[in-house]
Amino acid sequence: ALLKNKIHETFILSNCDILIEEDFKKIYEFHKKEKNLITMVCSLKTFTIPYGVIEIGTDGQIKNMKEKPELSFFTNTGCYIVEPRVIDEMKTGRNVSFPDIIMEYKKKNEKVGIYPIGEHAWMDMGQMDTFEEMRARVEASETI
Repeated sequence: ALLKNKIHETFILSNCDILIEEDFKKIYEFHKKEKNLITMVCSLKTFTIPYGVIEIGTDGQIKNMKEKPELSFFTNTGCYIVEPRVIDEMKTGRNVSFPDIIMEYKKKNEKVGIYPIGEHAWMDMGQMDTFEEMRARVEASETI
């Protein structure tokens, strides 16, 4: 809310601990073409459950069993393309997360979309096991 009347154009809002290797011009153009109020950049993620997963019926018997199933879904990368109206409508003195703001606009039937990116196009430094890989990618891009 402290940015009210200071941002007058579409802007990128991003968590500071992420790395996205994607063409931001394409993301911006998609946002504009779709006429979204907010576009969330989402990464496809696939996880393999390392165990057999059992589905139990209401009678307590095995209903189904899947050995080491893979689950795929889109995750929030923490990067958004946002129209300035979002800042102008924020209430001063209110502590709120951006995902909460998105859900408030969704409840008002505002147009909030996603831009999908590949599984390897996003890294989150908050995951310590990926920190070294992120550092290596940044260093490699500096030599290009």
